[in-house]
Amino acid sequence: MQVTPKVDAALHQKLPIDADEKILAVYKHHWFAYAASCMIGVLVAAVIVVLAVALTTTGSTDSTFVQYKSQIIAVASLFSILILAGTAIPVYLRSQEQVVLTEEALVQVLRPTIFANKIDQLSLRHISDVSVTQDFLGTMFGFGHITVETPGEQNNYHFATLTNPHESAREIIAAHENFDAALHSGRMPSTLERVAQPAPQVQAIDPEQYQQFLQYQQMVARQQQGQQFSVTPSASQSTVMPQDDVPTEATLPPQDPTSQQ
Repeated sequence: MQVTPKVDAALHQKLPIDADEKILAVYKHHWFAYAASCMIGVLVAAVIVVLAVALTTTGSTDSTFVQYKSQIIAVASLFSILILAGTAIPVYLRSQEQVVLTEEALVQVLRPTIFANKIDQLSLRHISDVSVTQDFLGTMFGFGHITVETPGEQNNYHFATLTNPHESAREIIAAHENFDAALHSGRMPSTLERVAQPAPQVQAIDPEQYQQFLQYQQMVARQQQGQQFSVTPSASQSTVMPQDDVPTEATLPPQDPTSQQ
């Protein structure tokens, strides 16, 4: 189903999706889903009317059915109208059911009763596979059943009697791949499970404290340079070691004066 601006605005107002979340496609039941219910109701109503007419036209004129022919036909017609009305209610409810594909999630809208609706939302990140099932009538009339498989212990999602099921499955898979690529690339377009991150606070630098810090660094640098000058010996204070192992007078042991006599 093509998403018109009117439909887009109505879905944004009705469904739990953000205003900036783009709706990609809307899927509804195939007409065969409505025709099956209608045919059953019409068939039952027709059988009741035919039986009423048959009972009131056959037999002798003295029979009870013939005598109350008009009343019997009226009651049968009333039952037929009630059956058709009862058939129209489920047809209307099914016509209100739809599957909405957005750029972030898959939303299923169900109408179990007239006064209640049920909305199931599945993030595209939790889709593992999409399968299509078609029987003989589905292949003939162009409808099928889609099963969206989810990882882990989550329940799978089943969408019955959808028009163009293969095309719908391809669109769902393409939206899932685009969403997954956006998550891995860091663009994070998803608003589902989004955690508000606080804005980084930039601390202002006090100019006076910064000047004191620079003066402290200069003082430390001067102290380090002064320590290097005090430890390194000058050229005049360097000692020259004798190259030979000949002892000098200062190193000769004292002589005994008796040995010289």
